[in-house]
Amino acid sequence: MRRKIPPTSALLCFEAAARAGSFAGGAREMNLSQSAFSRQIQSLEVLTGQTLFKRERQRVQLSGAGRMLQEELAPQLEALEATFYRLRTRDNPYGALNIGTYPTLGSRWLMPRLATLAQAQPRLTINTITYLDNSQVDPSLVDLAIVQGDPPWPGFRADLLMPETLIAVAAPDLLDGPLQSAAGLLEFPALQHSTRPLSWQIWFEDQTGSLTACPTGPLFSQFEMLIDAVKYGHGVAILPELLVHRELSEGTLIQAHPHRCTPASAYYLLTPQAKTGTSRIERVRDWLLRDASSPSAG
Repeated sequence: MRRKIPPTSALLCFEAAARAGSFAGGAREMNLSQSAFSRQIQSLEVLTGQTLFKRERQRVQLSGAGRMLQEELAPQLEALEATFYRLRTRDNPYGALNIGTYPTLGSRWLMPRLATLAQAQPRLTINTITYLDNSQVDPSLVDLAIVQGDPPWPGFRADLLMPETLIAVAAPDLLDGPLQSAAGLLEFPALQHSTRPLSWQIWFEDQTGSLTACPTGPLFSQFEMLIDAVKYGHGVAILPELLVHRELSEGTLIQAHPHRCTPASAYYLLTPQAKTGTSRIERVRDWLLRDASSPSAG
């Protein structure tokens, strides 16, 4: 069935005129004579049955129908442009690539690896896009994305990147050393991440079989702030071990209890299904999977 879509040239002329605020400016951008440009706009108005511009001397203003068309058309043209850019560069092993990650995981785990990757593949440009929860992962923006959770991930190819180990941590000024009783941790404020509210329950159930009391304490939307709160003695937290390696080695945090929990949920490396097979994406994917599985990946 033939799609009832106006010619792309007419849509591009409309969008140029809407941005420029004049047919003359739009015509220059499109490298057309003003008469040819005006005919494109007129043909679009005939096809839509709407007046898209109000003519006022040398300027034009969008009509109500024109504003509606501009609002809906502009993002679609941008998406189409991005699609053809990705298509043109699909088999190019070099160029730019967007990796999505959580802010703290990005700065503490991913960035050191990207520095190594840049040395190994200097003709690649790696951009990072951050999000606070998995619902914000946009397959049109990312080429690869690191997420924590459980499959499936609809619309993505998912590779197990690495397991996650949860530990209880505290400031050395709050505790002299690790407690032997897990229940003793609940005598302190239980600091929590707003998108990971079950961390305390998961850690306790893995260690004792049940959570003896409901943890109470402030919530934080980012791990970086949560880690700082623990360092300043505001309470105890259950945190991914890979995010606090630096603090543990420096002594600004201590393990508050010897138990280490590795839950079923883990970190996954996602590739949007539409982008699988792209040369540079596959190269970086393979590199990250190899690096994460190496003995020094913590």
